[in-house]
Amino acid sequence: MAHDSARAERGRGPKGALNQARYSEIVEAAGIEFAEKGYQAARIEDIAARVGILKGSLYYYIESKEDLLFEIADRGHARGLGRVAAEEPEVAAADAPTRLAAFIRRWTVMLPRNPPYLTVAERDIRFLSGERYETVMEKRVAIHQYGRSLIEQGIAEGHFDPEVDVGLATNTLFEVLNGTTRWFRPRGRLQHQDLAEWYVSLFLGGLGYEGPRP
Repeated sequence: MAHDSARAERGRGPKGALNQARYSEIVEAAGIEFAEKGYQAARIEDIAARVGILKGSLYYYIESKEDLLFEIADRGHARGLGRVAAEEPEVAAADAPTRLAAFIRRWTVMLPRNPPYLTVAERDIRFLSGERYETVMEKRVAIHQYGRSLIEQGIAEGHFDPEVDVGLATNTLFEVLNGTTRWFRPRGRLQHQDLAEWYVSLFLGGLGYEGPRP
């Protein structure tokens, strides 16, 4: 990529090579800044101020503001792929209602461990350019394809309503799961695990499943 070759010409290592801990601070500061102001309105100097360095010093770690957006978006989607890959072998061999219920639980209980600014990975990826956008979208498509495959499996097995619009159901699944962080705050006895069970009932019922809860 052009950003990498430009670094090489100046003798710099990859992003964060100078000080990985400081680079992580910068990424986190950028995430908070993007979440609060939006990617376009966020300024490099304000990101630098959050970590207590000068704007010029920030360029030892990045080439542009887009470097930080890409890092946040790519990390966020990599976390999502990790939840897909975490399916246990016995679950992978099960029927679709069991697999979908397990996935909803995995995804929902992961949410409190996500950085609070991870919504940026969903909201602002449209500002990534060229190969970077394609890299992130490749991960997103893989995640969605997994969810879609579970719904298609359920229809093929006769567990889900064959009249279900699979694309609509898949998009709704991820919009609901990813939107949780925007409104849900654990309180009292209602925790993410409880919300996961509600989501399981909601989606299995919406897909026409009439069997016992997996």
